[in-house]
Amino acid sequence: MAAIVTELLYGCSFVFTKDITSTISPVTLLAWRFGVALLVLLALWACRIVRLTLTRSTMKPLLLLAAFQPVAYYLGETFGVAQTSASESGLILSAIPVVNLLAAAIVLKARPSRWQVVGISVTLAGVIATVAAGGVTLGAQTLGYLLLAGSVVAFALYTVFAERYAHASDLDKTFVMIAAGAVTFCTMAVIGHASAGSMDYFLSLPLARPDFVIAVAYLAIGCTIGAFFLQNYAISSIGSNRYSTFIGVSTVAALVSGAALLDERLSVVQWLGGAAILVGVYLANKPGADKPAALSNQPAP
Repeated sequence: MAAIVTELLYGCSFVFTKDITSTISPVTLLAWRFGVALLVLLALWACRIVRLTLTRSTMKPLLLLAAFQPVAYYLGETFGVAQTSASESGLILSAIPVVNLLAAAIVLKARPSRWQVVGISVTLAGVIATVAAGGVTLGAQTLGYLLLAGSVVAFALYTVFAERYAHASDLDKTFVMIAAGAVTFCTMAVIGHASAGSMDYFLSLPLARPDFVIAVAYLAIGCTIGAFFLQNYAISSIGSNRYSTFIGVSTVAALVSGAALLDERLSVVQWLGGAAILVGVYLANKPGADKPAALSNQPAP
């Protein structure tokens, strides 16, 4: 359930940010998103609503997680998407579950089960069909491709190391990730706006754009605090391989929310692609699907 809610939060973010991202730079939006999320989390900690158990010994591995996600992932995705088409970026990012299986096999020595491989393959086919149905534009933006590929690798490494450090508090992981994102993206935004002489614009955005406030509130509380915590909890509970099978759910959520709330028309292929994604998720997580392939043919004791 935590994995599903995480991907639903990510998928529905498109509804809140569609108009914002066309008028505000991605780094500016990331700075406000992570800055507000950090302030909210610190307020909750100050009011003793949440409790942090960070120590010097646990900080180092958690900083490694934060370096992969959100720092490396969002930097690669943000600037990669800017240099490629939406369809190209969607196709490259859809490879995350496959790369996650490889990363888990290398780092954790974890063999995916036969059904997990089948499920991820079906999900990947569904995502590719869904993206392709929206129109594929191919270009020759090598740097953009490399940045997107880097973000795919970064997210996969985050999931496997989050599983390796499953003993750490999920709230501690979330706090360090949000703090690292806030420091990185706020620094970039401040330097960029200061050099351009637009600091007044940057600081007054919440007053000038009510829609910006709504978008930042959803991204900060829902997609950053909520989704990061649930994501860490899901990976600690079911492992990185099983979590990766749910990633395609965000594509389905984006399709359905766009059709329901933005009156976007979906083609038959997109509906079929969404159905394939859900079938793939079920196949990878049906009872007994997590048994290693080498043991799947042995009778139960």
